[in-house]
Amino acid sequence: MPIGRVPMISQSRLLTASVNTLENSKSTRQTLENFTNGFQKDERLWPRLIESVKGKLRLQGAKILKLKRMKNVFEKNFSVKPEEKLVKAAQCNLQTTAGPITGLLFISTVRAAFCSHKPIKISSPSGEIIKFHYKISIPLRKIKKVIESKSLKKPSHKYIQVVTEDNFDFWFLGFLNHISILKCLQEAIYETQCHYTL
Repeated sequence: MPIGRVPMISQSRLLTASVNTLENSKSTRQTLENFTNGFQKDERLWPRLIESVKGKLRLQGAKILKLKRMKNVFEKNFSVKPEEKLVKAAQCNLQTTAGPITGLLFISTVRAAFCSHKPIKISSPSGEIIKFHYKISIPLRKIKKVIESKSLKKPSHKYIQVVTEDNFDFWFLGFLNHISILKCLQEAIYETQCHYTL
């Protein structure tokens, strides 16, 4: 029997157990029977379902590995104290006067930090090319406010504006889900301010 194939007997037991756990309504039972008959009639569907489930499991595993990898990148690029914990990391762009820089935004219990993916190249006065990663580190206790903004030209493009106590603005954009990042950043700032006011 090829790898990934489940015998028809096991399929029937699996689906019978599923039927028993669901409500005993006639329509639910009929829907499940129609669904399982499709797999039994067309044996090509069963391996596809198994591959789909394997893919989902791999994706979940990839998320766990991604969090660990992000933590390693954060610790490698910034001086991290033992009590500092990484809360969230996300890919985004930092808007600068020279244009957007692609990188990672890290939110920890102490700071909001950004590090570019690729090194930036600049020319020194002697003509030598210097490469370095663009990094910023903003202590959470020094952030005055965090604002959600939108582009005037394209209102669907959302930005997160971070304003520091000394009135420096940092614009982060290009998030997959800017709302979750904004909420996480606001919560981290709130917790830090509560800690420092006590």
